[in-house]
Amino acid sequence: MGKPVTIYPAILDGFLSNPGIGFTAAPGLMNDPEAVYDNLGARQNQYKFSDESVTFNHPDSKVYFFSMKWKDLETAKGVYRWEVVEEKLRLAKSHGCSAIVRCSPYALSPEDDIPEWFRADYPEKPEFPFWRVDPITTPYAAHWADFIGAFAKRFDGHPVISSVDLTIVGAWGEGGGTEFMRKEAIKRIVDAYLDGFKITPLQALLHDPVSMKIIKDRKGKVGFRVDCLGDMGGFHGERWSHMTDFYPQNIQNFQMGDAWEKAPVVFEACWHMNDWFVQGWDLDYIIEESLKWHISSFNNKGTIVPEPWKGKVEQWLKKMGYRFELRKLTYDSAVEAGGELSIRALWANVGVAPLYNRYPLIVRLTRNELTHVFTSKEDPREWMPDRDILWEESFAIPVDLPVGEYTLEIGIETGVEEIGTLRLAIDGNKDGYYQMGIVRLG
Repeated sequence: MGKPVTIYPAILDGFLSNPGIGFTAAPGLMNDPEAVYDNLGARQNQYKFSDESVTFNHPDSKVYFFSMKWKDLETAKGVYRWEVVEEKLRLAKSHGCSAIVRCSPYALSPEDDIPEWFRADYPEKPEFPFWRVDPITTPYAAHWADFIGAFAKRFDGHPVISSVDLTIVGAWGEGGGTEFMRKEAIKRIVDAYLDGFKITPLQALLHDPVSMKIIKDRKGKVGFRVDCLGDMGGFHGERWSHMTDFYPQNIQNFQMGDAWEKAPVVFEACWHMNDWFVQGWDLDYIIEESLKWHISSFNNKGTIVPEPWKGKVEQWLKKMGYRFELRKLTYDSAVEAGGELSIRALWANVGVAPLYNRYPLIVRLTRNELTHVFTSKEDPREWMPDRDILWEESFAIPVDLPVGEYTLEIGIETGVEEIGTLRLAIDGNKDGYYQMGIVRLG
């Protein structure tokens, strides 16, 4: 065994795009649009977050959001068109993105109704404004739970899916009227999600105490989502807002303050970020609160980031979700075939949330066209923020590995070629892996 070598990788300060975190993708602002407009229709000066960006007036992304309608997926009771989901996942993958997925029971327009087979049995529409079918007087909960169970059976653990929204009821699956449903009906739907999704993380709408308590009682790995990040008084002026009243109060009231430790916290803009800018709302406060709540991703609905806020958004992105720094690594500079390569390293997660997906830490020895791969026993999902992370492991070298000099490389693999490896906040990236030094095998 050769003398151990210790290296201190150079830490990078810039924004890194990674799967499952950051702003969700803005397809309409990608690939040289002829012109860029804000959500109010005003043409904007075009800019990029970096010279390499493929998105204008918006950060690049490695996470896609899409919502699908129940009626498009279950065309007859128990008959499913999963190819609709697969096509959307292929689209996300083509952009190098993982996907946050929502199945919506219905929306408000007739085109976004419940499935036709369900409507045929229950033609009456309730008066409650956010329902298209009454979940109390119809078998809505049973039908929706059956659908979710089938969806989970097909897609739990899908390598492109970062997480799935736990939707119970209401237009767009945003929870309207959950508080009027029977507890046993809510529980039936929640159970379908928690029994079905054992691998893929979930997040539930931070909506009402009943559904949150059912989720907490199940001790499921469920984060939360909110759909009105940024609202500083758009509904009731200074008397009440989501940012100053509803969210800080109910994250605690619903006992969801520690949910981020096991599953994602994802936010969607109230209206659009440009509306915050026009209203003069305090971006610093919005960012600080979201980081305090351990945000992983933010859906800006594919619209622009106001150019004067570019610098603040860059700083926000550097804290959002996970961000891994390799501070120090020691390894054996020489080993024998049939022996062991020992590694000792110190990591730091300088983001505000952990990694929630099963992405293994990989060690490689490469020499010319030969690459030998070791999968570490270390689980990066356990790398919590603001803690020193010690990694110690030994890898058995095959007796038939040819002698010579090898480059020691490390990376965290997603298992999807188009998405690639995670970007670490260190220098030395080469084709997705980070070169640590030379190991002599003799």
